[in-house]
Amino acid sequence: MEPYPSGRRSTPDADAAAPSVDVDPDAAADGPRRRDEDRPDPTASKTPASDAPTEASVRADTPSAFPSDPDRFLAAVAVDGEVLFAGPSMPSFLGEDRGTLRGGNFLEYVHPNDRTDVSDALSAVASERRVTHRIRRANGGYARVESVVDDDLAPEFGGRVVTVRRVDVDRTFPERFREFLEYGTDIVTVVDADGRVRYESPSVEDVLGYEQGSLVGRSPLGYVHPDDRERVTAAFYEALADPERADAMEYRYRTAGGDWVWLESRARALPDDAAVGRLVINSRDVSERKRRERRLADRNERLDRFASIVSHDLRNPLSVIRGSMEMARLKEDTEPLERGERATDRIEQLISELLTLARQGTGIDEPTEFSLEGVARDAWGTAGSETAALVVPVDARIRGDRGRLRQAFENLFRNSVEHGSTESRPESGTDALTVVVSATDRGIVVADDGPGIPSEHRSDVFESGFTTRADGTGYGLDIVREIVVAHGWEIAVVDPESAIEADPEVADRIPSGARFVVRAPTPRTVDAAEPWIER
Repeated sequence: MEPYPSGRRSTPDADAAAPSVDVDPDAAADGPRRRDEDRPDPTASKTPASDAPTEASVRADTPSAFPSDPDRFLAAVAVDGEVLFAGPSMPSFLGEDRGTLRGGNFLEYVHPNDRTDVSDALSAVASERRVTHRIRRANGGYARVESVVDDDLAPEFGGRVVTVRRVDVDRTFPERFREFLEYGTDIVTVVDADGRVRYESPSVEDVLGYEQGSLVGRSPLGYVHPDDRERVTAAFYEALADPERADAMEYRYRTAGGDWVWLESRARALPDDAAVGRLVINSRDVSERKRRERRLADRNERLDRFASIVSHDLRNPLSVIRGSMEMARLKEDTEPLERGERATDRIEQLISELLTLARQGTGIDEPTEFSLEGVARDAWGTAGSETAALVVPVDARIRGDRGRLRQAFENLFRNSVEHGSTESRPESGTDALTVVVSATDRGIVVADDGPGIPSEHRSDVFESGFTTRADGTGYGLDIVREIVVAHGWEIAVVDPESAIEADPEVADRIPSGARFVVRAPTPRTVDAAEPWIER
């Protein structure tokens, strides 16, 4: 009977072929076994000329005809991908048992992006019968392999003989070193004379997210950040020119997810006659260290700003104090002493706020849970006014640094009292200022019924040193912003007429003066240990 168009024999044909090919259950692990095993195979002793085995080697009835090799295997595959025969190394290579492999689809083990090329080679659509592709292993990762497909169908199976050889490893690389690299946390990359990857250690999956072997044959420079690429390229060439050099270099490298991580690499040239490649590169992820360095740089910048402000902004009030004291001594007049006292108060306020700014880089203390109303009323007791009232219509639970958030509320309340006082709004006709702190669907709103913040200043209020008052320091709202950001939240000044994500029952009680909105995640959207606000 002729084979079906798929290249496989039907089940009846397979049964009819039983006299020529049979599977001995006791020798299933050794591949197909011939019934007429007493008849010698005239080709059994011949050695194939190519990597692909001959038909005779497929029909050989001894396991020695298929030597076990951890980096290659042999299979007979139908043109539609069905596995008709699995060589002894195939189960260990793919991590599947032989019974599962037989009758399965070989193409399902091939990486989706490579299946078309492999399928074309099996069905003779493509003239190229040697295909490099990725194949899935039992651990879920992919290995890069080269599959050689026989031109002719193997009569015993009705399919094609496929020899698969792993190409992302080099057998000349000492096996004891390869086993050592399996446990290493650094990435070890071997690059050939053309600048392409020949080997990458398994840690590339943990550090960068790439499947081991998926970068073989590609240039690693293509994954370096464009701003760092020229510098890294020059360093690689310097390493090739001077084998004794192994200088560390830091650069950004693209991960499989499209993000950038900082790597620290040392490249060293290999001997010209080294079989494994021309350059070996040891890399490790230093992103966390770079973040610490950035935080330290930010802290130093704040300290520099503090020193600069102290040396300049405090000089004038100190001069006022000295002059006032001198004048008081000469004229025996107490009014200059009062001026000196006001200047002293301003110095104390400047020092307090500048020291707070300088300490912002330390982050927040261990978050705790507390109520919005509780921390707001504590802050009002310090920064509130006898001529103003605090209203908290909707409470919330907060997880954060209570001390730092109390300080933020104190500064917001001072801003409201100073800018929303009777002198600032003579048209109000009342001495009472109302400040409202309320939970919203997305966080917190702090608003007052003062004159509000002019639209042209709303984008500047959080800038360090910005103030519209002659006696203001300009650092109060900067401190507020630093505290909110340290919690991972956001703060903004919104238009008095803008919609506030508040309870509809109290939305009309939110004043339309200055409005500050803090937006924060809820415990349902972040890890419970992170800062959050829940209404």
